[in-house]
Amino acid sequence: MLKERVSSWRTKAFLQRVFSAIPGGVHLNWILQRYVTHSYPAGDAKLMLDAELARHHVETHRRYGRVPLAEAHFYEFGAGWDLAMPLLLYALGVETQTVIDIRPLARQSLVFDLARRLDPVAFGLDRSLPPPHGALPDYLGSLGIEYRAPADARLTGLATGTVDCITSTNTLEHIPPDDLQLILIECARILAPGGCCSFQVDYQDHYSYFDPSASVFNFLRFEEDEWRRFNPPLHYQSRLRHPDYLALYRAADLGTLADERVERAEDAQLLRQMQPLARSFRDRPVSDLAVRGSRVALRSLSTTEPGDPPPTTPHA
Repeated sequence: MLKERVSSWRTKAFLQRVFSAIPGGVHLNWILQRYVTHSYPAGDAKLMLDAELARHHVETHRRYGRVPLAEAHFYEFGAGWDLAMPLLLYALGVETQTVIDIRPLARQSLVFDLARRLDPVAFGLDRSLPPPHGALPDYLGSLGIEYRAPADARLTGLATGTVDCITSTNTLEHIPPDDLQLILIECARILAPGGCCSFQVDYQDHYSYFDPSASVFNFLRFEEDEWRRFNPPLHYQSRLRHPDYLALYRAADLGTLADERVERAEDAQLLRQMQPLARSFRDRPVSDLAVRGSRVALRSLSTTEPGDPPPTTPHA
């Protein structure tokens, strides 16, 4: 019964707002996801999707990066509860990673569970992970993974020009625009010459994953003051659309190497059926609003050198 009630997006938003406002709310949020919505541990279908994303990040580096994969320093912000992406990147041949999160969310039980389950044949990986052992920091260290949390992606402390590949997997949409701008500027600073960013961003209303009655564009119906009530810090969702992200990349001196958009033919009609949208979205082209997500590869415009694939300035 509790799970059925939480499946209402408004109920989930209320709980997240309560958790965001009280001490220990992060732990209560973990209990909700682990024992009520059963979001963790991740099922094999979710891990298959994650493995495909990890392969995409690695292929982006192989295509646009300058140093061999085994010598590359990878950096990911927004690592999550189970550190699935860092573990998968290791299993695909990445030897050095710095992984940060705004909160110390990683759970040893989840990380060790994944390490045991990531069979190379089943998930299309290059190698197995060593059997889990000891304390989590020591185990991650044996994989070349430095996990920092809490940590601020706006000011990483990493030396200028020392990261070969920056990855972000369904994280940018959870960052307020002002903070995201500073994070992107920091990304441009720490990128090594010839380094690249590989970002996947999900522009859909994430409450739609829990409540089938909510459209993937449901959050575009609400004026800013009203939406703020449903958008607490622990489950913050930016409503920026694809051209807005391109503008942020441009402002951070990041040029586009690749821009893949997730679009469906039926979404334009879906948006028209949702009228009226909030005022800030009414005058925007439906083609902008209807993009569900993107994968972009970026490079710092100031560190491009002869022989590098030429980035372009992002444009809407």
